[in-house]
Amino acid sequence: MPEPTPDERRDATEQDATAELATERFDTARIDGTAQTLAFDRMLADEPPTALVPPVPPAPFDAPAATATLATAPLPRPTVRWGALVWALLFGTIAGFTLWTLVDLQHRDEVLFWIAAVPMPLVPLYLLAVAGIVVALFGIVGLIRRGERQRRAARG
Repeated sequence: MPEPTPDERRDATEQDATAELATERFDTARIDGTAQTLAFDRMLADEPPTALVPPVPPAPFDAPAATATLATAPLPRPTVRWGALVWALLFGTIAGFTLWTLVDLQHRDEVLFWIAAVPMPLVPLYLLAVAGIVVALFGIVGLIRRGERQRRAARG
């Protein structure tokens, strides 16, 4: 006879355990007069909660007082990320210009004509100006971040 696979052994073990629980009974004293309950009921009562349902901690004796204290405490104000708003405005402006350029053929032709009309000696100067703007934005965002930290430290 061939040896059972691990899955078949596990299924057989689970069936044996289920059959044993279904037939086993515990003696309990209930108020309604019944004297026996199935072991399966007890197994369900002892089963830990699943990962989908968080366990409910037991309520403390003075729960209403603790709830009242939490409800009256002021909530901290949310922080506004001003640096993120600066970058969002920059990228939004670039995206808006790109859409404006691509939506209409006339706009695209005007931009291409302007790019073609730029004299070659001025291209490095334009690139330098763009790099300066990016560095200035990094500086502005850094100053904003430092101000946010100082305000947060002052609030406590």
